[in-house]
Amino acid sequence: MIINKRFWGVFLSIFMGVLASGVNAQQNGYVAGEDYVITAADSSDEPMVEEFFNYACGACYSMEGFVTELKKNNPNLKVKKIPLELRPSWKIYVKAYYIGEKLGILEQSHGKIFHRLHVEKRHFKDEDDMKSFFLDLGVEEKAYDDIAKSYWLNTQLRSSKQYAMKHKIASTPVFLVNKRYKLDSTKLAGVDRIEGAIKTLSGLNATQQ
Repeated sequence: MIINKRFWGVFLSIFMGVLASGVNAQQNGYVAGEDYVITAADSSDEPMVEEFFNYACGACYSMEGFVTELKKNNPNLKVKKIPLELRPSWKIYVKAYYIGEKLGILEQSHGKIFHRLHVEKRHFKDEDDMKSFFLDLGVEEKAYDDIAKSYWLNTQLRSSKQYAMKHKIASTPVFLVNKRYKLDSTKLAGVDRIEGAIKTLSGLNATQQ
């Protein structure tokens, strides 16, 4: 059997990178099976962290400040949110995230939805109530309706569920580093340890040295 040298070189490079990540994590006091779980064989080529969240989740609201600072202080780290429906009543908020994103007003809608739910204690009563919220932000009704009734939105809802199932996400907030390492925030116990694990497992610490 003849093995393509270029293919073998790429494979070896990826393998060594993953191995180095694990060794580096161990050296920094982060233990596989305790502080994090490996959920996929492959990992991202760039330092990144994804936060599975929902607007209706109180703990997610509490973590907003941390996530904002993490993104601000680490410009080389890609930070992405994945809205997740863990119960039927949360589906409307998954829609709200993607609608805000597609309309290009996520910077406005995101914080306001969190504030509405956890400060004003006003949930969206139904789809019409959510629509009114976006229209109050200056969104044109047709633009809203086109997205709210679109195949694109249904695809996003389905994709977020499938992605969460693939990585065995059963609660929020949960951080997934480089599409491979699912952190156990309870075991890590504190935002400093969570940030350290994110930077170590993503390889960000190594690139900054």
